[in-house]
Amino acid sequence: MKSDHEVIDLFDLKTKKSYRKTVSSIAKTSLSTPKFSSFLYKLIEWLDVERVMETGTSLGINTLYMAGPEKVKRVLSIEASPIISSIAQKQFSKLLQHKIEIKQGTIHEVFAPILIKEQPELCFIDADHRSHAVNSCIESIMTHNKAIKCIIIHDIYWSPDMLKAWKQIISDTRFKLTVDIFQAGLIFPKMEMPKQHFTLRF
Repeated sequence: MKSDHEVIDLFDLKTKKSYRKTVSSIAKTSLSTPKFSSFLYKLIEWLDVERVMETGTSLGINTLYMAGPEKVKRVLSIEASPIISSIAQKQFSKLLQHKIEIKQGTIHEVFAPILIKEQPELCFIDADHRSHAVNSCIESIMTHNKAIKCIIIHDIYWSPDMLKAWKQIISDTRFKLTVDIFQAGLIFPKMEMPKQHFTLRF
């Protein structure tokens, strides 16, 4: 993907503007490190998760890592861009397609209905990097999903707004265990323990 120079037309839902980028430029700026993607794999394996939900498919690399553990039966990924969805789908057709499904739409439109139907045990939030969008996803999860084991918020240091949202999550008494690994914040809503927060060098 980093050597794919195909030019694609994209549309920014926040700014309502069209723009053009190469697949390689998206790959170079959007893909997680192999270390972080491997961490997702190992975390899902450790938690014995069968159903995963992701917002922001992007090129689909993290999606594939999360679908990798043997026990995982289904990964439901939400992506707003049709062209990005099609690129990711090409990757899935080569590997683990039977486990992965992309749902087209914005998180505002489709997150809650899919969440209620799928009841994922792990949610990876990585689409809209604005505090109100993140908070909306978390409230939907806590209200409608009894199966949740872990919520991962990607890019918690993306902006002052995202960091503010993360600090509010840390102080929320509903979440007994939160972990900061810099690239992401982890929430374990069902841990039976005194409230604790950890910051780890990752």
